[in-house]
Amino acid sequence: MRWNMGQRLGVLLASFSLLASVLLGYLGFSAGRALLEQRASQTLLDTTRILAAHWQAGLNQVGQDVQALAELAAHQPAHAASQQQGLADAFAAVLRSHPDYLQARWIGRQGHGQELVHVRQWADARIERVVAPALLEKGHLPFVYETLPLVRGAVYVSDVGLNHEDAQDWRDPPMFYVAAPVVSPQGAATGVVVLRIDALAFLAQMRSGLPSDYQLFLANRWGDFLIHPDSTLALGFERGRRALVQEQFPATQALLQAGGRNALFAHTDAQGNPQSVAFVRMPHGGVDDGRFLLLGLAQAMAGVQADTQALGIATLRMVALLALLGALLAAWASRLFILPLRAVVQAAQAFSLGRAHGPLPVQRQDELGELARGFQDMEGIIGAQLQELNRSRDAMEHLAHHDALTGLPNRRMFTQCLQQAIERARRSGRPLALVFVDLDGFKAINDNLGHAVGDLVLQATAEAIRGAVRQSDIVARLAGDEFTVLCENVDTPEAAQALLHKLAQAFAAPLAVGERTLPVRASMGLSLFPQDGQDADSLLGSADAAMYRAKSARVA
Repeated sequence: MRWNMGQRLGVLLASFSLLASVLLGYLGFSAGRALLEQRASQTLLDTTRILAAHWQAGLNQVGQDVQALAELAAHQPAHAASQQQGLADAFAAVLRSHPDYLQARWIGRQGHGQELVHVRQWADARIERVVAPALLEKGHLPFVYETLPLVRGAVYVSDVGLNHEDAQDWRDPPMFYVAAPVVSPQGAATGVVVLRIDALAFLAQMRSGLPSDYQLFLANRWGDFLIHPDSTLALGFERGRRALVQEQFPATQALLQAGGRNALFAHTDAQGNPQSVAFVRMPHGGVDDGRFLLLGLAQAMAGVQADTQALGIATLRMVALLALLGALLAAWASRLFILPLRAVVQAAQAFSLGRAHGPLPVQRQDELGELARGFQDMEGIIGAQLQELNRSRDAMEHLAHHDALTGLPNRRMFTQCLQQAIERARRSGRPLALVFVDLDGFKAINDNLGHAVGDLVLQATAEAIRGAVRQSDIVARLAGDEFTVLCENVDTPEAAQALLHKLAQAFAAPLAVGERTLPVRASMGLSLFPQDGQDADSLLGSADAAMYRAKSARVA
């Protein structure tokens, strides 16, 4: 008697039904293990959320401290030595009660941000007041010029990074600044009070109760690690070798780009050990400035897996018996229909890897033949769809690195180009120039003529800048009405100034904006490598500061 496919499949299903009761035990074990792992993962996520809440509460406390000191400074005469000593004593008391506070300063608005009172705390908890002539001008630093315009009660919080103020402190831990304006009784901002915070010590106080096997991660809004169990990966962007959270943990990409609030996922570390990882996106800085940090915790799953080891041993014995029986059944069933089915499976696997595969049993007139013919048709459809997807991916890759309005490289791509150019300049010894361009009165154009005209102005500006520089120079739009120009092999400061003059000439005449011409003016700042900075951030900061000086001079 010759069995058809239905009879053969019936026998096979009957054999599997006999095994169902045994498999139920294994499935129960798997479900219990999954539940334990899920509960451990959820606990990890809840702990991460709590730690993020503690970070926010800690920032609020720092904000209250700096506001209290700013109010105290607002009632102190700026040049009364006795009053300054009283404020210095208050600074010292705050530092003494907070080991994570490294410095407290009162910086005046006058004298280019002259330090009036400066108290610092050393690693050995020694408190020291810095006196003249060591008191410096700090008006060029963001925590001064971005804090001065704030209203009373507002607080400025900087990004987390290395200290760039004092050369001798470059090996300090990651830190950030919290500042508040000093507003006189008449309502005028006379200066700022700023606290420098040790980010590691700040976070250590909050994670003191965490289990010792938890690994802590902290990353900025671009994905650069600020804190990492491997200290060589922390703050790599400050040392010219970036380490990104989205590269080590691809699942965090949604938190960085799509604005998700948290992510919980499984991960395998470099040693092949499974981990449960949780990341939380938490705001950092002002309510409306869009800055955030990614806080993450990782826990090895070995501890959770150990709880199920005893149950696993018993289950393994059962599985071994089932495997032996299954092998005998598979050897018999393979003669019936496994071989042609395997040909279809191997074709599917080869197709998923983009490889050629052997012939399919399309000539069969049974169910396997129908499956083979259906797969062959599906293969042709999917191949066409993959080609379309590849074209869409290439377009999305271009959009990820270029500004959609002007077609110029965006901030991400420009930062990469600048870092690469700095490395080439270091090797060749030839300097490079960076120009920061900011349009004057662009908000008025948007308000008076509409955003559509504003977009045309930005496009015309991009064309004007590209027309004024060399083909080898890189023009980028950072954000809004901010543009940058990267010029390599600029051998002399005079050549850089000539470039700046040529860019200024591009805005001397009105720009053609659609069917009209509009007078568009721009303020520009120039920085040179290596004179004005040794890395991308410092070069951008120097050019930005130079641009603001040019803008201020024009307004004056």
